Amino acid sequence: MRQILLFLLTFLIPASTLQADGFPVSVSHQFGETVVPAEPQRIVSVGYHEQDFLYALGIAPTGVHEWFGGYPYATWPWAETARRALGAEPDVQRGFEIDIEWVLAQDPDLIVATFAPMDARTYGILSQIAPVVGPPKGFPAWGAPWEEELRLIGKATGRGAAAETVIAELDAKIRATAEAYPELDGLRGTAAHFAGGQIIGYRPADGANRLLARLGIKTPPEFEELAGPGGNFSVSLERADLFDLDAVLWLVDAPARKQIEALPSYQALRLAREGRSVWADRLMTGAMSFQSPLSILWALDRLGPALSAAADGNPASSAAPGVETSGL
Repeated sequence: MRQILLFLLTFLIPASTLQADGFPVSVSHQFGETVVPAEPQRIVSVGYHEQDFLYALGIAPTGVHEWFGGYPYATWPWAETARRALGAEPDVQRGFEIDIEWVLAQDPDLIVATFAPMDARTYGILSQIAPVVGPPKGFPAWGAPWEEELRLIGKATGRGAAAETVIAELDAKIRATAEAYPELDGLRGTAAHFAGGQIIGYRPADGANRLLARLGIKTPPEFEELAGPGGNFSVSLERADLFDLDAVLWLVDAPARKQIEALPSYQALRLAREGRSVWADRLMTGAMSFQSPLSILWALDRLGPALSAAADGNPASSAAPGVETSGL
């Protein structure tokens, strides 16, 4: 948490006191063009992680959409310092779909939906309530880089300069982490999940895989061909060989880990024999799923040592708190 606090002190708090960019502003996104006539005062986030982006820009949202985790105000620990610094106590909508009546009740003057379960019809309905910022254009569903989301939200809220500051600071931190672990450069690896008795893989442009790539670990290009419109694919446990890579970050809970490790086809893999699996705990799983400026900052110091321990091929290597490696 100390590093997050320093992060906030360096640019989040100043961002909250800067003059907003001039209005009106026009922003282009996946669903068209949105004009924001004046600096918004009541911002509602209907996407799954946009509250973190608003906090990073020094903005207290009026309402947010719970994805998973069950934390107060739908705010995970890595963003809690920012929420408190801003005095934000947003109303929370729960449930997978966007609740139109809930949005209407928030009386928003801007709706942020850059990572939201929103189709053209829902966008049209929401646009009758307030200006809506959809996902960045030019990217597949759920596939826009966090930087482009932040830029879009920053422009719509008059915090474009603050967004660029956040991006530059976090980019420097990512580069410093990669430089601290040169042994990761050129490795093949990926993030993976487990659900319904199947292993879930992700395309290279997935947020977690994109971050791994910045650290030097590239997802196999064939994963792009396997991925469907949602950006992921499922295979049976018998096809665990697809994940026999230099390092795999498993975003699974303890029961799923136990099931994977007990599988004979997994035990036969170099991945298992050499301890190249990295098992994320609940917080790391959340952070890698959120892929927000605040969650990435929190994850980096833990992720670097864990990936390094997995990459050395020694099952006895230790890992950082929040993630661990294991071998047979």
